[in-house]
Amino acid sequence: MANTARGRTGSTLLSIDRLCDEFEINWRAGKEPRIEAVLALVPADAQPVAFRELLEIELELRRERGDGIRKDEYRERFADRTAIVDEVIRTFLHELAETTPIKSSDTAPNSATTCTRYEQMRFFRRGGLGALYRAVDDTLHRETVVKFMNEQCEKDPALVAQFRVEAEVTGRLDHPGIVPVYGIGQDWHGRPFYVMRLINGRELKQAIQEYHDGAGAKRGARLGRQMLFNLLEHLVSACNTVAYAHHVGVVHCDLKPANIMIGKYGETFVLDWGLATNFERSTTFFSPNEPTVRPHSGTGGSSSGQRGGTYGYSSPEQLLTDGPIGPTSDVYSLGATLFEILTGQSPFNGRDTNVRDQIRLGQFPHPRTLQKKICPRLEAICLKAMTLAPHARYPTAKLLADDLTNWMRDEELDAAPDRWIDRVARFGRRHRGITAAFFISLITIIVAAGWIDRTIRIGDYERQKLEQSEALANAKAQTLQFENQGFTIALDAFEDLCRPFANDEVNNLGVLRPVVGKIKNFTSDYLKNLHEAKGMEVHTARVYEMKATIARINENDPQTSLQDLQQAKALYNKVPPTAPEKFDRDMRLAQNDLNQGRLLADLEKWNDALEIFESTAASLEEIRRSHPENNDLLRHLAEAYHWLGDVHMNRPAVGPVREQSLVDSEDKFTESKKIRQHLVSSTSGEDSRNHIRDLARSFGYLGDLYLARGLIPKAIQAFEDSKKYRAELHRTKSGDPEHRFQYARGLGNFGRLDRGYRGELPSAIDNLQKASDIQQELMANFPDFEKFALDFAGTHNTLAEIYLFAALEEPDRASEFHKLSRQSAEKAGQIYGRPDQQGSSRGKSGSAQSLVWLALNSGANAADAQQNAQQAEKLLSTIDAEPRLSGDDLLTLAMARSLQNQTENALRALKMAAERGINEAYRFQQHEKLAFKTIVDDADTAEEFKSLVAMVRDKLTFE
Repeated sequence: MANTARGRTGSTLLSIDRLCDEFEINWRAGKEPRIEAVLALVPADAQPVAFRELLEIELELRRERGDGIRKDEYRERFADRTAIVDEVIRTFLHELAETTPIKSSDTAPNSATTCTRYEQMRFFRRGGLGALYRAVDDTLHRETVVKFMNEQCEKDPALVAQFRVEAEVTGRLDHPGIVPVYGIGQDWHGRPFYVMRLINGRELKQAIQEYHDGAGAKRGARLGRQMLFNLLEHLVSACNTVAYAHHVGVVHCDLKPANIMIGKYGETFVLDWGLATNFERSTTFFSPNEPTVRPHSGTGGSSSGQRGGTYGYSSPEQLLTDGPIGPTSDVYSLGATLFEILTGQSPFNGRDTNVRDQIRLGQFPHPRTLQKKICPRLEAICLKAMTLAPHARYPTAKLLADDLTNWMRDEELDAAPDRWIDRVARFGRRHRGITAAFFISLITIIVAAGWIDRTIRIGDYERQKLEQSEALANAKAQTLQFENQGFTIALDAFEDLCRPFANDEVNNLGVLRPVVGKIKNFTSDYLKNLHEAKGMEVHTARVYEMKATIARINENDPQTSLQDLQQAKALYNKVPPTAPEKFDRDMRLAQNDLNQGRLLADLEKWNDALEIFESTAASLEEIRRSHPENNDLLRHLAEAYHWLGDVHMNRPAVGPVREQSLVDSEDKFTESKKIRQHLVSSTSGEDSRNHIRDLARSFGYLGDLYLARGLIPKAIQAFEDSKKYRAELHRTKSGDPEHRFQYARGLGNFGRLDRGYRGELPSAIDNLQKASDIQQELMANFPDFEKFALDFAGTHNTLAEIYLFAALEEPDRASEFHKLSRQSAEKAGQIYGRPDQQGSSRGKSGSAQSLVWLALNSGANAADAQQNAQQAEKLLSTIDAEPRLSGDDLLTLAMARSLQNQTENALRALKMAAERGINEAYRFQQHEKLAFKTIVDDADTAEEFKSLVAMVRDKLTFE
């Protein structure tokens, strides 16, 4: 039997835990200490946490004694904490309705009985603390398992407490990966027991042994790999179950292969929660309105000075007698389980006399020293999970699960970030045809470069000899035409890499990034030496388009990109195509126009963008008559309608013109959506996934459009449809930057919906935090790609405002939410304030918004608030004349002015924002107490403001 040690984890608020333990001990001893007296010993900023814990303990003790719950008494005693009193009592009564805790007086005369009788008991197996019996539930006629304490353990109060903790925690954790508890009680001898679902299956440890004993390792490579994947999939499921427990504040403390059960039909269960303990949740594990699962059973866990776990799997910190244990301790144990999957043995031998020192020092063999065939990337995951320093491990079990999943999908790992050659190799494995063409192209480029060099040297000689530049151009043209086929292959390969970015997508970003320098050198050399070559106009146009793509995505230079596209278009129009080439030329011109239109929209040249998109859509509709089912044409046409909808929705307009623009926008978005739905249904494989991504974008933009029109139910449905498609892509290709980017945007849609219209703050925070996690990862992996950073900054500006709203609605946690709001605003401000953003309108708008949130978080520091508000107004005044500002910018300007007591000017900007379509009634309502408080408090502006808010609210439709 493995050596075990029992104990309870300390937390970041260890002193509060100790006071709570003393409070409970004294209460049980009949002294009935007062909560007020204990709170006096706690620092003021920690008193809300301590009060919540003490109240939960006292309620449970009163219930055990048979006292009633006197809510009014507690509200009167703690008049300044009534919100906490109401929440704790509500949660307590809800749990009481679902669970019957074990009492010391619970007995039954003849058999094990709760509200149900369990009969026909047959011994099943024996565990560390108890014996398990199969039994029949005579009420529901189902077979169950009843677990009794071993008689030899009953005399140890700590083990009795451990048994009760196991029963309660297992019963209160609600997850498919945790065996449900049906009932708890005591038999007629007074022995505690609990009843749970019967699981027919085997331990993960047994499956690992079968794999290494020959069922997998000694058979064919394909079968062995399949069995390894099955084991890893079960480990991923266990990681996700443990991640759920962490999010409700519970650490397992005894994870190992023997405590992971594989069901008969492939289910995965995490068992034996007897050593589980609580930890103080940080924002990483914060779930709004979801309280920490803190067992009421067991009281003496921390007095033993020992820690729970099993040697060979316990983390180094579990061997210490004090100090905190958190989720990374379980991550270590899951890493040790992965070690056993890979090698067939645990990382440490629990029977070694010096095993404690080995664990404490991290002295275990690396998996590949035991099994050389183990994949180095898989070993990297194991070693990261088992790193000696807790902060260097995966912060959450979910991230460990994600890395294991990414390994199985052959995607980039957090534990072993890709080199550029790794990305190229992976791209090659997935796209063998493109890869072959690409490498052929590289060889061709080398050959072509030699010919270019030769041409230049020949040209110099001819210049000296003939002194005629025309002769030089002709010589270059003749040489280049000799290699025309090679250049075509090279351009095709480079275009395949650049095309997604030309379409405003980021597929294969990891593959493109390492060769950006080569593409830039190639385009530069070509245009320097061969741009005048006759007969090569189409080639030169394509090179200009590649140059435009790199200028936009890599250098953030829309003006240069636009000029390059215009050069390319002029070259296309110089060469009247023959009939077989006409369709290809028309598609290239359509793509060029779409790219120009996007850049014009980015530069807010709305009329020019509208003109080019309308012209492109009309041209494509004309071509469609002769090519009605061509998917490339249909995709271009859907994009043209999509961008027409975007321009109609976002260009500045007021009054009836604004209303008509929104109607036109809906028509265009709807037309684009119909085409994309057809493309999804008529294609398969990678093509279908690309069209699904486009369709998800259509629904997302339709949701934005419906919000702008105030049609809230339609917006919700559109966002739901968008989320469904984005989640599907995220599951099937979670490593693709484009799909992760789009998934984060879908989460952000719901965050902004809840922020401005529904006021469901916990849901908004949850969605935006998930979006932020994805965006932060993308930003870290691709620091030179500004789209990811700007979306991350936008998410945190939204979070900063929502945390301010949360502080209003939960005064007891106001200081916590203000801190989170300040942190989010600072993160956004750091990105918007970067040198590459300071001159852009988006950078100024974002920075101004961040400064407003910082001003609202200044508290008593009025000077800081004024300074931030003044700076925000100054930034917005440099973007453009006030009448040309967007609705969002006008709203920010109104806030900045209101915070400076410029109530008349603030109200004027606010009216203009409403005219531009800002209709987020919930935001207006909350800012009556925040940014617009000075307007509301001013007798000259208060009534006009209230009328404006009523008008905004009346325009919305919620049914």
